[in-house]
Amino acid sequence: MAIYDVMVESINPCGGARHSEKKFIEVETDDPVAYVKENGQWGIIDVTENKDGDQVITTGDGNGYITRYVFSE
Repeated sequence: MAIYDVMVESINPCGGARHSEKKFIEVETDDPVAYVKENGQWGIIDVTENKDGDQVITTGDGNGYITRYVFSE
């Protein structure tokens, strides 16, 4: 299993990304998408890769609340 440093960014519709709450966790998994499906609060909206090669998984409730997970090996 791979070990990832994960930045979890919680964004609410009032504050937006500018006032997001960020925390860092360590996750051991072979599949980051499966991890978010099991442990995330909402359904997955988007799965992308940033310029550094980190996997970015975005979840949300459809009403402006978003949680973004950035998985870095």
